[in-house]
Amino acid sequence: MRRLGHPAIALIGLLAGDPASAQMTKAFQVSADIVNGCLVATSGSGDWGDIALGSVSSSATGTVEADLLSGGASGIQIDCTPGLTVSLTADNGNQPNGGTRQLAIAGNASARVPYQLYANGSATPWTSQAIGLSFPAGTSHMAVPVHAKAMLPGSMVAGTYSDTVRVTLSW
Repeated sequence: MRRLGHPAIALIGLLAGDPASAQMTKAFQVSADIVNGCLVATSGSGDWGDIALGSVSSSATGTVEADLLSGGASGIQIDCTPGLTVSLTADNGNQPNGGTRQLAIAGNASARVPYQLYANGSATPWTSQAIGLSFPAGTSHMAVPVHAKAMLPGSMVAGTYSDTVRVTLSW
């Protein structure tokens, strides 16, 4: 007949250890590196917004105007790290002529309407110059208004006139 009682009791005593020398508290480090960066609100298709100048008569002359809308808000919606300074630039679109942006009908090189963009409340057209933006401490969101003015020449071909402007945010 075997006796298991004594060795089992000895094993339990070894596993339990001496309660006076056991450490019940240990520490570990938690850290994160926060880096400078920005996010721009986009539409469902990934665009930074749209400027819709509306529908006009093909014989209309004068100026039509509209603002950039992005996700139901006016302007380019930018979120950046507080304390960061960024630069916002725009190209001259897909079919510029002499440095002036132009709306055009796809496939019709002669059907064009010149237009200008104005950004951040400036009365000077926004061409290729950079717009500097600062996000002071405590500020992480900014809306940059963009306004368009198209100069209607009259006697225009009927159709949908459009252009694509590429805007770059850098820091």
